[in-house]
Amino acid sequence: MVDEYKNILVAVDGSAQSKKAFDEAINIAKRNKGTLVLATVIDTTSFSGTTGGNSIPLMQEVHEKAQNIINELEHHRVAEEHEVHLSSHIIAGNPKRELIELAEKLDTDLIVMGATGLGALSLLLVGSTTAYVVNQAPCNVMVVK
Repeated sequence: MVDEYKNILVAVDGSAQSKKAFDEAINIAKRNKGTLVLATVIDTTSFSGTTGGNSIPLMQEVHEKAQNIINELEHHRVAEEHEVHLSSHIIAGNPKRELIELAEKLDTDLIVMGATGLGALSLLLVGSTTAYVVNQAPCNVMVVK
């Protein structure tokens, strides 16, 4: 069991549950004087066959939405949290695999994520992603409802 979580990864997608996960992760990072990494994964598997081969404009639009999610959390919630070092990543790929790979790369102590997230062609963190991360993560995972 880890006594202190110093390197915390929080998966965010703009959903209400991911915002709750972010709030919880901020509190954990603050208590442990840790660092917090925001991660948004653009699910590129949802683009196959939907745009007739021209997915670049759609990818740019989704990337802008991802950046807006990150910006909102950084500016509105972290501005007053001077004790927490924050960084962010926007990644394109399969959310399940990308979150695990990022956690391994960053030597993460804890992943915090919502139980479910957004669907359709939005940024995805669905229940199956959460279940996969819980089972495959190299560290503890906190699921926030």
